[in-house]
Parts: sequence; C-alpha cells; structure tokens
Amino acid sequence: MLESSFRNLVAPGRFPDQLLAQLRRFTTSLMEQGYAGETVRLKLQLLTNFGQWLRRNDLAVTNLDKRVVEAFFKRKHRVHRGDLRTLQQFLDHLRGQNVVPARNLACDRSLLANILNRYETYLRTERGLVAVTIRGYLPFVHKFLLERFRGKPFLLKAVKASDISDFVLRHSHSMGIKTAQLMTTALRSFFRFLFQKGELQADLAASVPTVADWRLSTVPKFLTSEEVERVLKACDRRTATGRRDYTILLLLARLGLRAGEVVALQLEDINWRAGEILIRGKGLLYDRMPLPHLYDSFRLAGGDRNAGERSSGPGPSAR
Repeated sequence: MLESSFRNLVAPGRFPDQLLAQLRRFTTSLMEQGYAGETVRLKLQLLTNFGQWLRRNDLAVTNLDKRVVEAFFKRKHRVHRGDLRTLQQFLDHLRGQNVVPARNLACDRSLLANILNRYETYLRTERGLVAVTIRGYLPFVHKFLLERFRGKPFLLKAVKASDISDFVLRHSHSMGIKTAQLMTTALRSFFRFLFQKGELQADLAASVPTVADWRLSTVPKFLTSEEVERVLKACDRRTATGRRDYTILLLLARLGLRAGEVVALQLEDINWRAGEILIRGKGLLYDRMPLPHLYDSFRLAGGDRNAGERSSGPGPSAR
C-alpha cells in the first residue's frame, strides 16, 4: 500500500531524478525506523508539496538549507503539527547522504556552541543514544540556554532551579503531552551532564518539573496472569496475523521486552539450537535472553519441541 502511495504521490517526471531517489531512500529509512505506514504517507505528502515548490522556484536539492525550509513555510497556507520536524528530518537525511553540506558547528567558537557540541558528543559516545533521540533533545536545550542567557554573560553556574521550572511552565502549555515530556526528559539529561562534568555544583536535574498525563491515569499498570491468558487466547493462531500477534504478546508478557525491542527483532536474532534470542535494547546495548519457556508457543514457527514447564504469567525481564 505504501509503495502504491509513493508511486501516486511521487510519479516519475514530476521531480528531478536526484530528488526522486532521495525521497525513496528517505521513505525506506522511515519504514526501517518503525514509523507507521500512515505517518510515512503523510510525511511523504508534505515532501511531495515541498519538492513541487522547489521545482517552481528553480531550486535544486543541493540548494537545500535551513533558510530554504523557512522560506517554504512562509509561503505555505496551512502548517500542520510535525511539518517542520519532517523537513528537518529530510534535511538531516540529505546531510547524511552528503547531498548537502553538513552543519559546521565546529566553526562557532561561542560558549553556547561549545557546550552543545560537548553535550551531543556525551549523548552519542557515553550514553550511546541513537541519532533520532539526540536530535529530539538538542532543540530544547538550545532554546533554554538562548532564553536564559539572552543579553547576559554565558555563565552556566548562574542557572537556578527557578530558571528551569519557569522555562518548563512557560512552554509546556503550548505543547502536546508527549512533546512536553520529551522536553523535561531532555532537560534532566542535560543538567545531569553538566553536574557530571563539573559545570554545576549541584545536580539540577531534580529541579525539572514532571509533566502529568492524566489522560492515561485509569489505564492499569499491569495485567494479572488470568488477564494475560485471556489476551493470548483472543489471538486466532489459525492465521498468520494471529500467530504473529500471539508471538509478540508472549515476548512482552513472558520475557518483559519493551515494544521497541520487539519491533527491532529480526528472524536471524533467534537461535533455536542454543535456545537464545538477541535483544537490541536502548542505548545500542545488546542482550541475549533464554527462550526455554517459549518453545511451546513457537512450535508453529520452528517445529514440535519439548516446551518444558509452561510459565504461568508475566514476570520481570531476565536482564
């Protein structure tokens, strides 16, 4: 379905070959990152409009930079939430493909650029965060520092707890719950970094307010063993989709995997002979976990095996 949407939206002849190739690569990368098909389609629709605007203005892909993106939004009649983020993602993709020059922050010798570069390096090398997470954190930290030190000497030790809470309260009202929570997570990470590196005398991470999500307050924190069994029995294992759903639910309930870890699984990650499964966790960490209690549940995929004692319900992760 997504391929047909790509052909309908990005028909050959409507775009230069170079842009068409990059749109296809970008679409593939979004799918590999786990974006839903509808989300990818909406992003592709925006980029299609952007590509047509580039063509009308005689702009090549190699001309793209932040100023071109801003010019496009000034002429756009309706801006939807997430549009700017999509074009920033596409611009970063083009930088990664060496189609447009990379941002040269190293040339900026200001204290602000220096601390942001150090923080980015810390997230990448010491924390092992992936690029998409780092790109989500940096804009919030950059905005906080700009507002806090606008017209004032850049002195990190002058930051107070009230500066942080005021910033969060000032901006969280104009954001969705998830965006506001990402902002507070980024700020906590940044202030832990400053404390660890000796830039601050106290750890101000605890001063970052918590964003409550009352919308999910009635959702149960866990399922009982009986409820887990009821959910599992709801899967129709006579169909391929039902067997897939049943396997996913088992991984969540029996091994305690996160949703992102299940999404990242590949067929070659399962070692049937050793009874192990490779898990790609957060922070680029890999773990191997046992599969003895899942053999009975995977018979359809790997043959009739001796399952051993069946687990009676969800348990904590073995990691």
